Amino acid sequence: MTKDELIQLTNEVLQNADNEDLYVLELLLSGLKRKQYHEKGSYIGALLHAEGEFKDNQFTIRIPNTPIIQNSLNIVHGGITATLLDSAMGGLVHHLLPPDKTAVTTEIKINYVAPGVGKELICRTNTIHKGNKTVVTEGKVFRDDGTLIAHSTASFFIINRS
Repeated sequence: MTKDELIQLTNEVLQNADNEDLYVLELLLSGLKRKQYHEKGSYIGALLHAEGEFKDNQFTIRIPNTPIIQNSLNIVHGGITATLLDSAMGGLVHHLLPPDKTAVTTEIKINYVAPGVGKELICRTNTIHKGNKTVVTEGKVFRDDGTLIAHSTASFFIINRS
């Protein structure tokens, strides 16, 4: 798609947009801008408006609950919850590894226990086991009222950074 075609598409979307559409477009564009300005390392983190913090050997990611991440029932899509868990547990592992190492997810299990509603989702992670070749982690996603919505465990395989 050329820039002119993209501008035409944007104008068409804007002409037909309601307030929710405008809000979603603002979220998408501001997320893309954060990625362009290297405020975020990945498009998914930028588009989800994820904010992470590593403290006391735990990694926490917060994301706002917006229409972008909701399913047709107006609750957070399970795939977004899975992405949040995988990103947070992977982020924890990367903080624990030396600079010449990285890790990839080899297994993840998720139990969904409550609907994702509210203004924000908070994912908290910790390490269950750290070996020379694998790391096993645990993650929990909470609504902003403190209700647990998902629990996960995941394994990561440690590899050399290329």
